[in-house]
Amino acid sequence: MINSMSKKTNKVLLVAFQDNTDVISLKYLHSYLMNHNIESYILFLPYYSKDNNYKILEFVKALNPAVVGVSLMTIQFFYAKEFTAFIKKELPGIPVVWGGIHPSVATAQCLEFADFVFVGESEVAFAEYIEAVFMNKPTLNILNLAYKEGGKVFINKVRPYVDDLDTLPFPEYMPLESFILHKNRIYKMDKSLFGRYARYSGKLYSLSSSRGCPFSCSYCCNNFYLKLYGTSRVRQRSVSNIIEELKLAVRTYPDIVYISMQDDNFFCCDMEWLKDFASQFKKEKIGKRFICSAIPKYVNEEKLSILKEIGLSWITVGLQTGSQRVNKEVYGRFVSNEAFLAAARLIRKYNIACFYDIIVDNPYETESEVLDTINVLLKIPKPFMLQMFSLCFYYGTQLYEKALKDKMLFEDSRKKNMKKYSNTYLNKIIRLTPLLPSRFIKYLVNNRKAGAVFWLNLVYLPSLFILEPLTWITIILVSSGYNVFLTISAISAFLNTGFRKVVLKN
Repeated sequence: MINSMSKKTNKVLLVAFQDNTDVISLKYLHSYLMNHNIESYILFLPYYSKDNNYKILEFVKALNPAVVGVSLMTIQFFYAKEFTAFIKKELPGIPVVWGGIHPSVATAQCLEFADFVFVGESEVAFAEYIEAVFMNKPTLNILNLAYKEGGKVFINKVRPYVDDLDTLPFPEYMPLESFILHKNRIYKMDKSLFGRYARYSGKLYSLSSSRGCPFSCSYCCNNFYLKLYGTSRVRQRSVSNIIEELKLAVRTYPDIVYISMQDDNFFCCDMEWLKDFASQFKKEKIGKRFICSAIPKYVNEEKLSILKEIGLSWITVGLQTGSQRVNKEVYGRFVSNEAFLAAARLIRKYNIACFYDIIVDNPYETESEVLDTINVLLKIPKPFMLQMFSLCFYYGTQLYEKALKDKMLFEDSRKKNMKKYSNTYLNKIIRLTPLLPSRFIKYLVNNRKAGAVFWLNLVYLPSLFILEPLTWITIILVSSGYNVFLTISAISAFLNTGFRKVVLKN
C-alpha cells in the first residue's frame, strides 16, 4: 500500500464538498493537526463538478501534500468518488484517505475508491497516521484505520471515544490555511469569500458543547455509533472551555449574530452544568443569542427559563411522526405525543422561535398514521415552522437493515436529497399546517377524496410565497421579545440563505 510520496513533503490537504463552510468536524480535525505541528490545509469544494478537476489539480500540484484527506457524508459519495479517481489517476503518488460518517458506515464500499478509510471519531488516529507517513513508518496497525489488501477488507479496532473533549483545540471559524473553489477558480479564503459561503453570511457561529446523543434512533448515525462503540453516552465539554471559545469567537468576529449549538440534544445536560453555563455566559458578557436542538423529554420549564434569560432564541425539536407505533417500532424513539406537545407549549410560553422536524415519505407509515401527524401539528401553538425531511435509509443503520430484510424498495441514500420530499396531497397539507387556520386544514383533510384538491392547489403556492415568509418574520419578532431592531438584524443575517432554504427549498 502507498504511504508516502517519492518527493518528501510534510503537508496534508483536507477536502470538503459541503455547499457551505460550516463543516465543524473537519475544522476540528484541521485544528487538531495544526496543534500537533502538522501542516494542514483545507480545500472547500462547494457545488463541485468534474469540470473543475484540472483547476483543482493545479492547486494540489502546487501545494504538494503528502496525503489528501476527504471528508464526506452519504449524499457527497459520488463527488468524492469522482474527485478521488481523478487525483489518483493524475497524482498516483499521493494516498487519498476518506473519513466521515459515510466511510464509517459503508467502509467496504468506500475502499473500492479510497486508499484508506478512517472509522468513527478519528482526530487522534488520523494524526497518528499522518505522522507515520511523514516518518515513512508502517500504518496498517493504526486503530480506526481500514484498508483493502489482496481483495480483502481489513477494519482495525476503534480506539475509545475522546472522553475529555477539553483536550481538543477549538476549531477555527474561518481557518487561516483554507482555500475555496469559487467561479471555477481556487482562492485563498478571505472574509469576503467566507461571508459568501458561510451559513447566514458568516453571522452564525457553530459550536459543539458535547458529543453523542442519549437516543439511538433507527434512522440516525448515532444508531451506528452505538453498535460501533457499544455505548451512546454523551460527553460534555467543561463550561470554562466553552466560554473561552465563545470569548475568542466574539472578539475575533464581532458581527456574529447567533451562536448555533451543534449538539444533538443540548438540553440533556444536568442542571448544575446548565446553571454554571448561564452564570459564566452572563459574567463574561458573551451577549449573543443562540440556537440549539432538543429532544422533547428533556425540555422543562426550569431549563427554558434559565436559557431564555441568557439569549436562547431558536430551538429545533423533533416530532418526526405523530404515530406512536412508528415512533416506537420503526424509529426506536420513545417520546409520547403528550410529552412533545407539553414541550411545544413551554417553548411558546417563553417566546422562543421553534422549528419542528417531521419525517415524511415513510413506506412503513399508513395514511391514517400520517393523519395522526397532522392532528398533532394542529395542536402546536402558533407561530412555528416545520422542517420536513424525506426518509432516507442510510447505510449501517438499524432502519436500513430492517428495510433490506423486509425487501422494501427505497431510493439509494447516496443519491437522495432528504430535503426533497414527495409532492403528495398530505405532504402539502403538512407543510401548510403552520400557515393556515386549523379549521381549513381539517376541511382539506376530511374532504381529500371529495374535491378538496382544487382548494389545496388554489392556496398552496400563495401560502408558500406570502404566508410562509410572513410567519418566518413573525417568529423572529416573537423570539426577539418584539424588539424591532433585533428582528431586523436577525432578518439581515438570515436573508441570503434563510429564505432560499426555508421558503424556496433550494
